[in-house]
Amino acid sequence: MFYSNVILKTLTFFIFFCILKDVQSQTRLEVGERINGPANIRDTVNGKILFSLNDGVIIETSPAINKWVKIGVYVKLTGKQIEAFKLEKNISLINEDGKTIGKTISQVEISMIEEEMGYIEAYTHQDNINMGFNPEVQLMKILAMGNYQKKALEPFMKKFGFTEYQEDNKLKFSQYFIYESTVVDLSPLDRITLLFDNQNVVGYFHTRNMVVKGFKTYELVRGHKLSILETLPNKDIKSLIQKRNAYYNSVD
Repeated sequence: MFYSNVILKTLTFFIFFCILKDVQSQTRLEVGERINGPANIRDTVNGKILFSLNDGVIIETSPAINKWVKIGVYVKLTGKQIEAFKLEKNISLINEDGKTIGKTISQVEISMIEEEMGYIEAYTHQDNINMGFNPEVQLMKILAMGNYQKKALEPFMKKFGFTEYQEDNKLKFSQYFIYESTVVDLSPLDRITLLFDNQNVVGYFHTRNMVVKGFKTYELVRGHKLSILETLPNKDIKSLIQKRNAYYNSVD
């Protein structure tokens, strides 16, 4: 049974890793949210401390629930750790670049392994997340200024690794997206997709709460939302919702 679980975990991570590598602008070394630390990471909300992370470490995050966030981080493993699917307590955590990013306080279960890299998950308070690297917060700040031109959003898009959508080409708008976090879904859809018409943003699909003056939000399927300019004709909004729901329901 032990070896079956190891094989299943490894196979799951291999499938995810292959998907991730297809998006060249989104590697775990370049793009991601960051810890405001040093920060304690716990087994559950207000639970036992499993490990700590240094300030600025790149992480994956879930949406906050009651001010707590599930986070994930990649660490380099030894052969012993790969075999055990565990990290020992009181050891340094090393990233893919060979840098120390934190330390374990307790024994830590490894969620997934790919070659010499392991993925671990746990919980931390939302205050331990650096909002300067949160894409929703940063996007809301830009749009709140009322400048919807694509060129004004390009630094933001570069910072967070947005790439042009190729799969869903039924919409009349050009689309640029980032994937949802691994913490939320091992086979993720989009977390944010920006919609542009004539080089101006007209709306965005998103999975996390975002409120911007001048945009109206509609609930979609599978946890997604559409926030669209209030000035867009209702028939266009209705068509956009129908087509996007159909798309989300068509993918695994």
